[in-house]
Amino acid sequence: MRINFVILLFFTHLIWCQQEIIAVKDSDEVEESEKIKKDSLNILEKKIKKRKSSAIFTKPMSDVTINDYKIMYLDGTEESVDTSLSLEREYSFNFLRKDYFELLVFPNMGEAFNKLGYDFHDQFFTPQMGARVKHFSYFEKDDVPYYEVPSAYTELFFKSTFEQGQFLDSSLAINTSPNFNIAILFRGFRSLGNYSSSLGRSRQFRISSQYRSNNDRYRMRLHQATQSLENQVNGGLTNDSVYFFENAPNYVEADETGQPILDENGNENIVFYDGFLDRNRLPSQIRADNILQGKRYFMEHNYKIIPFSKDTLAYKASIGYSSSLENKSYNFIQNRPNIYFFEKYDTPNVNDSTTLKSLENKLFFNISDSSIGNIKFDLYHHNWKYDNGYNEYVKDTILSNSLNINRIASKVTWDKQIFGFSTKLMAYKSLNKDFSTDAFTVNLSRKIFEDFKLEASYKYRSQPLDFNFYLLESDFKEYNWENKNLLNQNFKTRSVAIFHNKWGSLKSEWTLINNYTFFYNNTPLSYFNERFKTVVFQTDEIIDYMKIRFDQRFDFGNFTWANNIQYQKVNQKKDIDEILGDPLALNVPEWLIRSTFMLTSSLFNNSLFFQTGATFFYFTEFYADQFNPLLSEFVTQNNTKIGNYPRVDVFFNAKIQTSRIFLKLENISAPIKHLINIDAPYNYYSGPFVPYRDFSFRIGIIWNFFD
Repeated sequence: MRINFVILLFFTHLIWCQQEIIAVKDSDEVEESEKIKKDSLNILEKKIKKRKSSAIFTKPMSDVTINDYKIMYLDGTEESVDTSLSLEREYSFNFLRKDYFELLVFPNMGEAFNKLGYDFHDQFFTPQMGARVKHFSYFEKDDVPYYEVPSAYTELFFKSTFEQGQFLDSSLAINTSPNFNIAILFRGFRSLGNYSSSLGRSRQFRISSQYRSNNDRYRMRLHQATQSLENQVNGGLTNDSVYFFENAPNYVEADETGQPILDENGNENIVFYDGFLDRNRLPSQIRADNILQGKRYFMEHNYKIIPFSKDTLAYKASIGYSSSLENKSYNFIQNRPNIYFFEKYDTPNVNDSTTLKSLENKLFFNISDSSIGNIKFDLYHHNWKYDNGYNEYVKDTILSNSLNINRIASKVTWDKQIFGFSTKLMAYKSLNKDFSTDAFTVNLSRKIFEDFKLEASYKYRSQPLDFNFYLLESDFKEYNWENKNLLNQNFKTRSVAIFHNKWGSLKSEWTLINNYTFFYNNTPLSYFNERFKTVVFQTDEIIDYMKIRFDQRFDFGNFTWANNIQYQKVNQKKDIDEILGDPLALNVPEWLIRSTFMLTSSLFNNSLFFQTGATFFYFTEFYADQFNPLLSEFVTQNNTKIGNYPRVDVFFNAKIQTSRIFLKLENISAPIKHLINIDAPYNYYSGPFVPYRDFSFRIGIIWNFFD
């Protein structure tokens, strides 16, 4: 019903928009090296005569460009609506709507994403509930956009899924006055998937609002988000299914008695199974559901003080307050439990439930002056109540059923130009001893010569773990623990990057990790891929993680060749022969390569702008993390490797005014491989015992409307 309501709302808006259509066309000449069309609003002459000025925007509509349609976020990021067609758009035309370079997708849309690389500082300062796999597509408060638009603005994003479903991401924003905006956003999908028990669906509704006073001294932001992400989970293929998936053996057709069926020449009738027939017939480990639901209310007030001069509209400082209240719940439901997760307690079904109630209050003060730079002070109060839902449980050992934590923390950020360097400092400090976070960051950047830019940084972070490391209760006996003595994880990262306008960029990063904590597959080898036991493991070894990434793009005529090459190395300071001691904690592929060759051109007197090409992707073999559907977490394992298979996607993208169409042949290398060699094994995986996606044809569209 929610999906139908949202669709009806947007189509009603589109019909209304037909009264006054604003077409979008390219405004500026683009440099041939960029191949990106920049858009501006083309106001029709007749409409301009009838409409001398806008009733909802201070600027005359005849002067409005695409840059006046602004999207803002809580971290201060501000961007304009982008209707261009570019390589970056091609990389982000997916479920998460961002580049997947360091992610490996699972077979169905909305499932898990295995990691091929890490950025340990791109994390929260606060502990989270857990079930991190479910949070890849979860909208946190910093992900909710706020708008300022001179006219009503609508975006529709559509993409096909895998069997019996569709994906819709839509937004509607309107300024009811020059000062007040309201935006309604909805994302939802359904995808049955090609494998058994892999149905995925979600409903994510957000409404945001922004108000600014006439003198621009006061600003208020509000949003409410309601989200539900549901997945059927199967635990991956059984050992027999792995054999049939990888080998796709040909077989002799037999009758009911088991005797071979002969053809007209008296020969056995051989069925050539190509490996792409009815994946749903491959048996999987379990049939269960995991569900993440969340509801959040957020508000922020910001007031500017201390003007630079008496008659100026610019101010030196601002003060503000924000508050966020969020309730989350995670459920794992299995109506027909088996022994995959070992023995369970005396319950007919499995229904594990975890909730997290979090409250954040923040006071902040910003000051900006040419002599001291820009300084921001933040003071936080956090309250978390983490609850497993069991008060009296028939167990061998009674565990705590909840954690109730209050924490005070402060944060200071400062940026200023010093001796030609753009300098940014950040310090974060918890004032409580328990569940404390300490962090410090230094960033330096400077343009050297005419075409070069140099960046260097040092980052330190000591932070607590997610709550499910400390406490977990389940209907399965092996998944109950209480770890009160876990230490904070410590990360120290040094990085250097150099950028060139034509040659690309080279980035190097070195991270030292102490007390690295992870979920580990502790299943005895005698139950290999038949059972799944997971334990919490904190290593006392120092881990060195290094990665070097080279990004390059060449433009020659209408052709583009872009490459992303990443080298990674992990050194866990131990004797490699001591494999029975601490497990290898952090596993990544040594090489990660993506190469795209693309043609960019136009047709029909530049009415249709298009891109077509192919993307090659490859990563070396490594011990990939294994997905645990009970925890909805990835688990470290040192027994099964995946990788060392090339993957090729072919795409065709087109742009007509403000609409963009995307066509893609995903993993076309798989059928080509078997045309060349019918006996070639199927060896592409997203994780241990979880196949990567078969060859598929996908289509999608992004449509922007302006009124």
